[in-house]
Amino acid sequence: MNNNENKKNEIHLDVYGDRSELHLEDRIMVYKEGFQNAETQRRYELINSTLSAGFLERKIELLEDENFERLSDENKKLLRDLVDGITSEVGRALVGVAFLQLAIKAIVPDQSIRLHKGTTRRGSFSWVDGISMRTIDSSYITPFLRQYGLLNVNKYGVFMTRSLAENYPYSKLYKAEMRGPFNEWINIVDALEDNSMPAELSLSYLLALLKNRSDAFQNKADEAVALVANHKKDTFERIEKMLIQFFNETGYSARAFEVVMHGFMQALQDLHLLGDYQLVPMSQMRSANKKHGNIGDIELKDGHVIVESWDAKYGKPYLRDELEELDDKILASPGVKIAGFVVDREPDRRDEIMRRVKEIASISGVDINILSFKEWISWQIDRCVPSQLNSIGYHWLLAVVESFGQKRGDIAPIDEPCEAWIDDLIAILK
Repeated sequence: MNNNENKKNEIHLDVYGDRSELHLEDRIMVYKEGFQNAETQRRYELINSTLSAGFLERKIELLEDENFERLSDENKKLLRDLVDGITSEVGRALVGVAFLQLAIKAIVPDQSIRLHKGTTRRGSFSWVDGISMRTIDSSYITPFLRQYGLLNVNKYGVFMTRSLAENYPYSKLYKAEMRGPFNEWINIVDALEDNSMPAELSLSYLLALLKNRSDAFQNKADEAVALVANHKKDTFERIEKMLIQFFNETGYSARAFEVVMHGFMQALQDLHLLGDYQLVPMSQMRSANKKHGNIGDIELKDGHVIVESWDAKYGKPYLRDELEELDDKILASPGVKIAGFVVDREPDRRDEIMRRVKEIASISGVDINILSFKEWISWQIDRCVPSQLNSIGYHWLLAVVESFGQKRGDIAPIDEPCEAWIDDLIAILK
């Protein structure tokens, strides 16, 4: 292949007097300059009227009902890395414009989010298919983000950052000097444009991430962590009772149950009571299945091999189908020595269940157990000496509160909005 052919296949942007041509690996996108056409004006009006009618406000109200399991791990990572790119100095403008672009795509999927300028007025640069993102941002997006304390941005909007205003389509070839997570932002733009990222669900996911890192939330999380210190001398039994009360009374009890269980194992690891085993970070959302490579919600590994696994089952004492699923997972993970289920109440141990437990254990060589929550706690305490019990209780409570407070992102990455859980923890801790 000669040099001319190499250049032809290389991603590049050709700029002409009346248009720009973005040459991607598999297609060429042509963006004409000129006044907005009638179809673009219609899309622009729909975006504005939808936002004016409370689209974002409804999103935040319904956030706790969203199911982010439908969002791919790749898309979650892109959005999480974008938010993690925020520092005290940089990153906020790029997160703000990404939020704006997600909202646009959620409302009008066929609107290009590479074209950030569009008008019908003479004397101003415009793309025929472009919309004024600056106007949408200053009218709706920035006021919303500031009102809910989600992102500390200039009150006049993120497009006060002049580097976002160059007359070129947003792409990897956008050459304005950008500070912050540029690669993450532009990868999100590409993913939205090629339909590999679902806009509306991703918007909710970004909203959840921002909500969990907002100043208001962090202040509540700090308050909850500070309150834990008041319980340093509580008995283990007292801590256990508090946490049982928490997961039974809070919203989305099944997820809270998982976090409480994982928090207990975090406490044992913090106190170096797991021996050579290492606790596997908590799965984001409920992803304990073969697709994600998980066996259960709480897993211990020896090196790279999962050796112990427990699946949290809140409100589900009858586990016949789950036993069959566990059998399949064990076949795919030959290093497992102990596996089972933990139920918040007394589990159903009828004869057919226990016969199947023995069959799977006999064939696989794995110690299979179905335990109540209190039985599981007692099982794990056998790793310890009695004098350590109260210390374990304190560290357990601290691990749970810090997990929900987004302070243990490495071991406990929780994607869901955590404010309601933190409020309930504060009420119990006081």
